[in-house]
Amino acid sequence: MFGTNIILFVYIFLFCFIFSDSAIILDPTNNGITVSIQNDAGDKTLQGILGIGQNFNNIDCNNDFSKCIIDEQTILSIKEVNSGYRVSWTSKNTSHSFKDCYNLNIGETFWFGGPERYVQKPLEQLILDGNNPYIIKNSDNFAVAERYYLNSKGTFIFIHDNVPLFIDQNNEQNGTVCFIAKSQNPYINRNRTILNYDIITKSNSKEAQLFAVNNYLGKPTDHPNEKMIREPIWTTWPKYKKFIDDGKVREFAQSIADNKFGGQLEIDEDWEICFGSHIFNKEKFPDINSTTSFIRSLGFSGITLWINPFVNNDCQNYSTEGLDKGYFVKDPEGNTRAIWWEGDDAHQIDFTNPNAAEWFASKIRRLAEDQGFDGFKFDAGETDYIIPPGDYDWVKDQEEVPNIFTKKYVETCSQFGDLVEVRSAWRTQGYPLFTRMIDKDSLWGSDNGLYTLVTTLIQMNIDGYTLVLPDMIGGNGYRQQPTAELIVRWTQANALMPAMQFGYLPWDYPSDKFDTVEIVRKYANLHAEFGDTIIEAMEKSILNGTPVNPPIWWIDPTDSTAFATDDEFLLGENILVAPVLVEGAVTRKVYLPKGSWQDGNNGSIYEGPLTISNYNAPINILPYFIKQN
Repeated sequence: MFGTNIILFVYIFLFCFIFSDSAIILDPTNNGITVSIQNDAGDKTLQGILGIGQNFNNIDCNNDFSKCIIDEQTILSIKEVNSGYRVSWTSKNTSHSFKDCYNLNIGETFWFGGPERYVQKPLEQLILDGNNPYIIKNSDNFAVAERYYLNSKGTFIFIHDNVPLFIDQNNEQNGTVCFIAKSQNPYINRNRTILNYDIITKSNSKEAQLFAVNNYLGKPTDHPNEKMIREPIWTTWPKYKKFIDDGKVREFAQSIADNKFGGQLEIDEDWEICFGSHIFNKEKFPDINSTTSFIRSLGFSGITLWINPFVNNDCQNYSTEGLDKGYFVKDPEGNTRAIWWEGDDAHQIDFTNPNAAEWFASKIRRLAEDQGFDGFKFDAGETDYIIPPGDYDWVKDQEEVPNIFTKKYVETCSQFGDLVEVRSAWRTQGYPLFTRMIDKDSLWGSDNGLYTLVTTLIQMNIDGYTLVLPDMIGGNGYRQQPTAELIVRWTQANALMPAMQFGYLPWDYPSDKFDTVEIVRKYANLHAEFGDTIIEAMEKSILNGTPVNPPIWWIDPTDSTAFATDDEFLLGENILVAPVLVEGAVTRKVYLPKGSWQDGNNGSIYEGPLTISNYNAPINILPYFIKQN
């Protein structure tokens, strides 16, 4: 039972503590404490060194490591928690730093969770620079970055929210991740430095993930509006970027209707008189109510609008009001300048200030009430648009800074109904809204291309964000325009994810080799056919925390081949999807974990575990399989 049966062995300086689920073995040295975690079967699941650079040969640790006094201001404590251990470093000296490093054991151990990245490879392959703070930030697409590392041996590490965290991974030393605590920019206004985290071990990774979701990460309390799940979303951004007006929006909507598609339509960036006013520019949209009425007359089930949380300085009535009332994030000198993609002289609304949040929300409510918008796409929300560090007077516990900003932003956005999406997140798994993947490029590979649609889907689900809105089908065209092949393969890969979002119109990308429009229609219809399955997976996530789109090892968390497979995913626990992610490919290798699987295309039955070396997947075929009871 938890809290009992502690066994202590001492071999010279070797200490071993055994609890019900795991054992921790500690060996003090002149360069930290070597640590090894074992599961209840005696298998090593994690190894590392606590306190890099600290000589522990002459430090009194009370024989049980419950209190190691390093100096008058610094203490290390290792104590039991449910199913594992809590490592706690504390120093009253804010110039003191801590560094604990763990072996990633690449090649034998696989890791999941961690940050969203521009190059979204499996977690153990990512490179993180320990000089950069591990915060929610726009740079490097770090918009969803929980402090959570789960491995394939059933152990996870969860770093506490109030740690001033930096992570160095595969950087100073390949194959190692180091958790570093430093009370420096952007972690300011602190009176101590801490590095606190829990190491939890369960019998396998699936059990560990469910334990993490229900005890650490959180799970959704409801799901978004079914319309947003079952029907396509059409957004103006990829095709028009910010060059939109009434004519282009009507043209966009009419073209979709003429090609016999429907769903909801989102009016994206640059509809305002100035950024931050949240008032329609009448030169571009003379009568927005007439525009939305026209869109509805075409049969669209909902209309949503892009929103930003900034006020540009040239938006003077609003920037002046915000400055006068203290509604903007400021630095320690009182400067409020923020830099974002639509202005290098802007201000970021301070959502930790309830008065500022209400000022923002009141303008959004007017858009819903007066112009009849059904929902909103809330962009940005990361912490680093203000030149760091941000100084947040309204935050009582300064150890929550800066990520509390993102949490309060999402909290504000969540009040606007069930047709809402955000792109940044911090400890906001519980809100019943879509968390969108960061903007993807119109490419194929791991460089923010199609491949990363799958790896980001898995990363977000393991971090507890199971209501994932994949980014635009075909990407955003930032570095190059999509091809017809890319749009088709992206549509297929997206079809059994929670929602489908189009911006590039399939009929604008014809091919003399295949019918782009009809293949896209086929998989939009497939998505609708599986709408009940998607919603059922969401309801299970709400109930018990299971991912909506798990990695395929969820079927068998002892299967090393499944752990190594990063280009397939599940819908719920019974649909396996193996999309074609390579340009020009018409076959692919498919791995099926244990169980009986029916081919979704031809009805063939396969018995797993099985590798299909050359599954036939011409341009009109998405390989997917249905697990049989």
